Parts: sequence; C-alpha cells; structure tokens
Amino acid sequence: MSVFGNLRVLLAVCFNAVPSLAAAAEVPSLESSREGERLWMGIEEGVIRPASYAQIRADVDGYVALHAEDGKMLREGDYWATLDPEQLEIERRALELDRSKQKQQLDKGREDLRDARLQMTLEMRETEGRRGSLSDVMQDPEISATLRQRAGEAVKKLDERISNFRGKLDPAAEERDLRLLEEDIALQLSRKQKQFVALEKRSCLRAGFAGQLRLSDPLKEKLATAEPGKPLWMKIGDLLGTIVDEKHYEISVAAVGPLLSEIPRDQLLVFIQDSQTGRLIAGKYSRTDEIDSGREIARNFIFIIPEEGMENARQSQGARNLVHVYRKFPRPYRIVYKKDIAFAAPDVLDESGWDGLVRHLWPGSKVIQVGPQTIAVEPKDAN
Repeated sequence: MSVFGNLRVLLAVCFNAVPSLAAAAEVPSLESSREGERLWMGIEEGVIRPASYAQIRADVDGYVALHAEDGKMLREGDYWATLDPEQLEIERRALELDRSKQKQQLDKGREDLRDARLQMTLEMRETEGRRGSLSDVMQDPEISATLRQRAGEAVKKLDERISNFRGKLDPAAEERDLRLLEEDIALQLSRKQKQFVALEKRSCLRAGFAGQLRLSDPLKEKLATAEPGKPLWMKIGDLLGTIVDEKHYEISVAAVGPLLSEIPRDQLLVFIQDSQTGRLIAGKYSRTDEIDSGREIARNFIFIIPEEGMENARQSQGARNLVHVYRKFPRPYRIVYKKDIAFAAPDVLDESGWDGLVRHLWPGSKVIQVGPQTIAVEPKDAN
C-alpha cells in the first residue's frame, strides 16, 4: 500500500471515515469552506525569555572581583566585575613602565646609532688608508705582474667596501635610520597597548544593555562565606551571572527539524502556551540566531511577544512549552480539511498527492500550502 493509502486508512480511523462510493460522491464545494489567513503547520518546543538577556561565564580559570551586588539595576556600559584582577593590574603596571621607558629607549637608540656611525667612519678611514697603500704598491715598476694583479683585485674590493660605508654614512641614510628607530619603538608600545586593551576588554565585565544583574547561585554561595571584597575563584565555563531586561519578552524555538525553515520568514507566526493559565501567547518572527558549538551550528528562531502578551509572558518565562507554528498569509484563502476530501478520488490522491486532488476536485484552483490537517486553497479566478 502506498504512503497516501496508509494515510487514508489512518484518517479513516481518526475521523470515523469509511471509504465508500457514497463518500466519494459527497464532495463539498470550495465556496463552503471557511476563509482564513493562517494555516496550522505543526508543533515545536520553545521557551519564553526576556528579549534582552545575557549570560556571562568565566572564559579562563581565575579569580573574579565583583563591583556590583546581586539584583542591582545596571545601565548600559556599567562595570560590574573583573576577571583575574591581579593579572590585569600587573599588565597595567607593565604598560605604564613601558610608556615611561619610551623616551629612554629612544635616546639610547639614537646614541647607539651615533656610535655605529662613528665606528663606520673609523673603519672607512682605515680602509681608505689600506687602499692608498695598495695603490702605491701598484705604481712600483719592479713588482711582478702576478702581484700587481692581486693588488688590483684587492683595491676593487676595498673600493666596494668604501662605497658601502659612504652609502650608510650619507645624511639621508642617517635620517632614515632615526625614523625607523622611532617607528619601531612606537610600534612596540602600540602593540603592547592593543594587547592590554584586549585583555582589559575581556577582563572588565560591562553591561551590554540596561538591566538587572542576577548573580549565579554558585557565585552567591561563595560570596556568603568569603571575606568581603576578596576575589573569588571560578573555573572556566562557570556561570557568573545574567543581565536581564524584562521590559520585553520573546519566544526562542530551536530549529531541530525543517518545519520553521520551510515557511517564509515574513509569514511565520507562533503561539506558545502559558504554563499558568493555558492561554496562548502570540509571537511574531524577529530573527534567527546561530550558535556555533564547534561541532555544529544550532539555529534558534526568535519571535517577539507583543505588548498585550507581556504579563502572561512574565509569569511563564523560563518554562519550556509547546509552540504551535502557523503560516500567516498576506490575504485570506479557503481552508479545506483533509478529512473532508481524502476519499473523494483515492486514485488521484495516490498518484498526484493533495495538490493533484485539489485541482481534480475544483479545476482551476491552486494549492497555496499543505498542512498536517488542512490545506490552503486559492479558488479559480480568485483575483
């Protein structure tokens, strides 16, 4: 039996429908079906959370110094904790020392350049003296041709060396060497400054948005027994706390299957059940967050809860509940229940699926979307 054949049997059991010639003749008119702007597509799981919500964890083993109490309302940019404060202070002092030594390094470098130029000047003069002596020897008519040739080769090498000295002792070369020295010292200090800024950014924890600071339970337990003001030891990955802004809420749905991805983003609509009252809280698609775990990329679809659902959302935050997924159309279509047409033309359903069956029953009509229970159909000449 085909997949659609199995589906017909399942539908017959679910809806007490028994295939028969009489049933096949009772096809409702498309106009008798209700009009609707949304179609139920399935169920996922999701959680309600504040729209502005950040978890902060220790990125290395080390101490953490707190500068704000649990429950404090932070403004954006507020500095509330320092990771490994001792190491940060050491690096700060080292940078200040390097800054104070910059002029000293520059003066020392200039002095070394002057000494090097003086040494080259002396070596050049010595080389010029040797060159002059060899030239005098070559003027002696009594030396052998072999010795004269060797002396000539030596003179050429000395001339090359003298030319090299003069190039290095040129005033333009001296100015270039001084400029390179200054740039090198400035670059070293700039590199250290950037390294410190990066360390300070990782170490100094600031609020990325205005919200309430909620320290983690393990951190609060350590605070209860620790000496006041003393940094606390945390392991890499330990949760330090969260910053929460409860002015707005959203629904986060993990995309574990293809359901959410197959619906146009601008037509995604979800309803999550309020865990307290059972009422449905609507959510409108906002964005898709991607989280790279190193092994795979997880995708969460985020839906913003409108103002009228805020109070219910506040009472249900953090609880994982069922999420009903709908496709919301830009205009109304006829909503047809599958059970009402499943046995109207079994052979057509087997061969052409729901799309073929709809076109067979109502020529000129068009299937817009097939859901688990219903089908959105555009009638012929709908426009």
